[in-house]
Amino acid sequence: EVVVQAQQTYGQSQNTPASFFPLPGVYTSTGSNQNPDGINASSSVTSSAILQWNFIQFGRQKTKLHVADEAINVSISQLNAEEFKLLSKVTRIYFAAVQSGAALEIARADSKRLSELYDLTTAQVNAGLQPGADSLLLKSSLLQSQAKQYEQKAILKEKLVQLASYTGETNKDLSVDNTFYNHFTDIAPDNSASSNHPFIQAYNARLKHAEAGLNLVKKEVYPSVGLIAGAGIKGSGIHSNGSVKGNPGAPWNNASGNYLAGIGATWNFSSLYQNKTKQAIAKHNISSLATDKETAEIELNTQYQSALAAWTEQIQNLKASQSAVKASLEAYELYEVRYQSGLINLIELLQLQKSLQDTERNYLSAVNIYWKEILNQAESLGNFTFLLQTIKK
Repeated sequence: EVVVQAQQTYGQSQNTPASFFPLPGVYTSTGSNQNPDGINASSSVTSSAILQWNFIQFGRQKTKLHVADEAINVSISQLNAEEFKLLSKVTRIYFAAVQSGAALEIARADSKRLSELYDLTTAQVNAGLQPGADSLLLKSSLLQSQAKQYEQKAILKEKLVQLASYTGETNKDLSVDNTFYNHFTDIAPDNSASSNHPFIQAYNARLKHAEAGLNLVKKEVYPSVGLIAGAGIKGSGIHSNGSVKGNPGAPWNNASGNYLAGIGATWNFSSLYQNKTKQAIAKHNISSLATDKETAEIELNTQYQSALAAWTEQIQNLKASQSAVKASLEAYELYEVRYQSGLINLIELLQLQKSLQDTERNYLSAVNIYWKEILNQAESLGNFTFLLQTIKK
């Protein structure tokens, strides 16, 4: 630290300002109660420069740098946690779009079946082979199916718009590939250590910063030892023979140069008591952060175990739903042929069509829960890598 200070003052000779090596911003005054030569005022000049190098601080500077580094790590870990939150949010929006795309395919297949059946029934009605009410009934079912198709289109468009708001693209340039959506595996993902989770890493960074802060507090009780060097000029309008000169240049004609060099120690004894309170606060903060971290680890592990258990059970439901869709589709195709042959009426066929729609929707719901639980596992583990691996499988 280098401090330079200069002053030239004019005042009563009984209290002539004159300070040697003054503190920065602090001006002192010294003088006499005598008034020589009957002159009331005189000038004085004081100028000094001080160099102080604290070469022993018992590691405080290094500890401060360490605290600053840990503060940077805290910011980085918090940024990573926010990025993970954003990634999780965008991933869920993407899967919602994929689900809408899969539902749209089912709605289109349903509309196609009803459209073909409507064309057949209309031809039979025109030929007098079927009552006219049959075509109206089919038309109603077809319109409902088409309405469902438009609904899924709207949902898909909405999700693409939300996705585009994060990717910076237009929703026209975005599309989703739902070919993987109906493929599933019963191989459980590898359980990564929860300590790698971005949220836990953020807690670890905050703990390290708090521990570094505690170390700095502990070092505050030690003194500082430094080398002091300085030079100065001091002059007064009062000469050695007692005569007083009041003009501003008089102190420069009656000035002397000075210098000093030495070693100084600074020790704030009151900090010995105050430091105990600071350490207690720092330790309490560390204990609180450690508890929060442990709670977060328990919550994440519980979330993972719950998602894993639900995912395992959902696989069985998914297999059953998939078999139900296959059986319903085969039954519908068989009964459609029987309807065309006049063996059953339209009401019976539409009832089977309704059953097929229900099984398809149940299957889609089962697939949605399957991927939802995988997403829950990825979020609880803080790792989306195995999600991509599951998609590739």
